[in-house]
Amino acid sequence: MEDPVVAKIKNKFNKNGNPAKIPLMSGKQFFKARAEEDGIYVDNLKNQPFLPWNTFSEAVKFLQENGGQAKKGNATNSRLGDPNLDLNTMEGYIASKVYGCKIGDSVFKRITPIASILAWAEICENTRGKVSLLSKEKELQASESKAEINSLYFQLASRDTELKNLEIKLAESLQRIKEFEEQFAGRDSEISRLREELEKLISEKESKLVELEKEIAGKNEQIKTFEETLSARDEAVKNLENQLIQSGEVIKKLESRITQDNSTIEGLNIRLNEKNEVISVLEENISVKDKDLKTLAGEVIAKGGEVKRIEEKLSGKERKINTVEAMLAASEEKVRKLEKQLSGYVGEEKLAGQLREKDELIKQIKGTLVSKEEEVSRLNEENRKYRMQHKLAAEGLRQIEEQKASKKWWKRL
Repeated sequence: MEDPVVAKIKNKFNKNGNPAKIPLMSGKQFFKARAEEDGIYVDNLKNQPFLPWNTFSEAVKFLQENGGQAKKGNATNSRLGDPNLDLNTMEGYIASKVYGCKIGDSVFKRITPIASILAWAEICENTRGKVSLLSKEKELQASESKAEINSLYFQLASRDTELKNLEIKLAESLQRIKEFEEQFAGRDSEISRLREELEKLISEKESKLVELEKEIAGKNEQIKTFEETLSARDEAVKNLENQLIQSGEVIKKLESRITQDNSTIEGLNIRLNEKNEVISVLEENISVKDKDLKTLAGEVIAKGGEVKRIEEKLSGKERKINTVEAMLAASEEKVRKLEKQLSGYVGEEKLAGQLREKDELIKQIKGTLVSKEEEVSRLNEENRKYRMQHKLAAEGLRQIEEQKASKKWWKRL
């Protein structure tokens, strides 16, 4: 339980205000006092303005032990234990009891604000040279209201404690609010900066997106042109393949005709050889007949009697010669036919030359087809690269769409 003297002084501060003006003994001058949790601070004690609460409790206790009154004591130019500042004076008692001074020590003068505050709180009477407790009538009135005052003071003290706790919490809350405001101010500036950077980045991405769209449109046009070129080249390759197929069929027909002509030529050569053999036999027979004719002519000359018979034989021989000549004419006709056929074979040699030229052209076409296939593979590779670029561009568009979506999210915030 709090000391009733301290409670009464605090109650006086609560009624009159804190800090309060305390009158001196004359009543014409004042000093200022401020009550705190640990005591009272006054402005008339120079560099030692603090008076703890037990100073006032011990002062009242000292008065009660000394019959309700005591000398004030004078600490000016005196030491503790001197006649003007012994332990029977209030100044000496407080210096020894509260501040721990010993006999012979110098004492700081505090009696003026102590006696004035006790008188202001209606606990003591402050007169020249001494301090007295109030009269019995005043003490009785004070004791009657003491319990009520104490209870009110306890409530007030508890309320003061709660108020101070609330003030401490309020100060902490205000400090936290200030910290939060500083943090949010920094965050707002950071968010504004990030928003500006994001908007700048989005504008750059949009410009890049427009450029990419233009580039993709150009690439699509190039791809379309390449596809048209490829389709035209495919059509040309198909036409060349058809021509190659047709040329192969023609070559096969020509080869079959050449085979047939070779077989025909072989047959004609065989027949020609046979005719040549027959002609050589006829020539041998003619040479033999010439010899026979010479022999016969010699015999005619030798034997004139056998002329008629020889002439008959000669006529028969002539008929045979005519037959042989007819056969020779027929053979010559056949030779002319064979020469004509041989001249036809010369045309076939030209055809063979044309075939060789065709073969050379076919080889060139095959080389062209190989180069075309390489060109087609290269175009396919470029097409694959363009498709990859298109895919990457589509991925970039997707990321840009996500960034746009994130931009919309920031705008909603």
